[in-house]
Amino acid sequence: MQNAAFAILHGPYRTRTYSDRYVQIAVGLLAFTILMILPASSTSVHAQEKNSLKTRGDEQGDVVFREDFSKGADRWEPTDAASWELMQEGQNTVFGLNKRVSAYEPKVRSPHNIALIRDLTVGDVAIEFSVRSTKDTGNHRDCCVFFGYQDPEHFYYVHLGAKPDPASGQIMIVDGAPRRPLTQNTRPVPWDDQWHRVRLERHINSGKIAIYFDAMDEPLMQVEDKTFGAGRVGIGSFDDQNAFDDIEVVALKPQTSTVATAKIKSAKTKAQPQGQGTKTPPARPTPTVADYVYAQDSPRQKFDFWKAQSESPTPLVLLIHGGGWKGGDKTNYGNVPIKKYLDAGISVAAINYRFIDQAMEQGVEPPVRAPLHDAARALQTLRYKATEWNIDPNKIGATGSSAGACTSLWLAFHDDLADPNNADPVARQSTRLSCAAVVGAQTSLDPNQLRQWISNSIYGGHAFGFAAKGRSREAEFELLIENREKVLPWIREYSPIELVSAGDPPVYLEYPKQTKAPTLGGKEADPTHSAMYGVGLQKRCREVGVDCQLVYPAMERRQESTSLSADSQEFLIRHLTGR
Repeated sequence: MQNAAFAILHGPYRTRTYSDRYVQIAVGLLAFTILMILPASSTSVHAQEKNSLKTRGDEQGDVVFREDFSKGADRWEPTDAASWELMQEGQNTVFGLNKRVSAYEPKVRSPHNIALIRDLTVGDVAIEFSVRSTKDTGNHRDCCVFFGYQDPEHFYYVHLGAKPDPASGQIMIVDGAPRRPLTQNTRPVPWDDQWHRVRLERHINSGKIAIYFDAMDEPLMQVEDKTFGAGRVGIGSFDDQNAFDDIEVVALKPQTSTVATAKIKSAKTKAQPQGQGTKTPPARPTPTVADYVYAQDSPRQKFDFWKAQSESPTPLVLLIHGGGWKGGDKTNYGNVPIKKYLDAGISVAAINYRFIDQAMEQGVEPPVRAPLHDAARALQTLRYKATEWNIDPNKIGATGSSAGACTSLWLAFHDDLADPNNADPVARQSTRLSCAAVVGAQTSLDPNQLRQWISNSIYGGHAFGFAAKGRSREAEFELLIENREKVLPWIREYSPIELVSAGDPPVYLEYPKQTKAPTLGGKEADPTHSAMYGVGLQKRCREVGVDCQLVYPAMERRQESTSLSADSQEFLIRHLTGR
């Protein structure tokens, strides 16, 4: 093209008139102009989306997450990290699946390749992203978007399959059983090798779910379902290969938009900190007692209580939400698992507690003392109310994930905080547990021990006051290492593994994302929730004779493992009811 333009502009003209020459010059300049415009006009739809992403959002909600993978994929939690990688598409960095067969094996028939956003739970939500199918598998081409994710056996997803049938190309639900369709879609998804734009919109109160593919004015599928409330969100595939980019998550204001017409528009609000999500509560039973105030140091010191139907006193499960002691809420717990415990004759309490930031503002030292002692105070309050609420004070278990799991273990192993001589009758109550079952627990907060276990450990600095605005987890952790000797008494007081002693209650440790066997001192895909935490704690528990069950997908199943509980809920029900 360049040579042609040059020839037109500079070719022979001695035998031509001046007017012929002017025409030749004009034609040459036109060709050159077309040449210069062509690269811009041939830019892919994906690149145009990327250029406009900075102004996208939703005027009816808050942007809670944006991702273009220019800074890596650390904010994502894959079920099988080896199946995902950062890829280059021209000058673009994208996140994609490099193989169809995943090492992750779900307990029930459901997608194998899932990448969830870390530390983000949302209710009413719009999720929009660019996706390209990177392997031509014909009618098996697909892409999945996940939402309302409670745990590996309870979540929604949309399967954008090329050829729809009851197992493909539908809005799906996984509810403790193999996935099943909520829709009867017959419209195929027109996959090719190009980039496409996908948007999902979900409203909890109405139950409306809609999925859009390229055409943003008409949903490809829509349905109403209220099984799950707020939950995690993510991307992936059932068993295909895709590349993803330009992802935006908007926490919609409840009941403010219509599924069939709402679009993600220019954002006028500033993005919330990751992990705050929406305040919309999930679908769940109505609490017997809601927002019971158990202390006066913070508006967050409240819990919800569900009383199980029984003539005799019932066991109790204490639900302690996760979120790094920096986010989350008791309302994140919905029908799963509350109804399961109630159906088993176990009462339930879900607590809120002070976050690290609030503790630092209040001058609590170390800051982690606030959420841990708040949990202890909530437990004492529930014991104080045992007679009134028909609770058996000798059968109380705790559960939680991530930071909530660490708190549960701290309660399980810590000496009783009851003060029998205190004038406050609540403070005289015991803080001991009958058992604890946790998911993704941090069992140690000692940076030296953690680096010995997991070479890329970065979690825990904020617990001891090293958090600051703009400071990364890595920087917090390095400060913790530098100041370890100064805070060692705190580490020994608030690190669960330091508190283990003979006579402590049985515990159950579940690490559902550990698809590869952990190695001592190795690098982990998710160092904050690695099963290496469980390996270390189980070793310590065995040394003093404390029952500690450890479960993760990559573990070797021995004959004695048949006695292991399938999950944390089964463990608690078994230990609290004897069933």
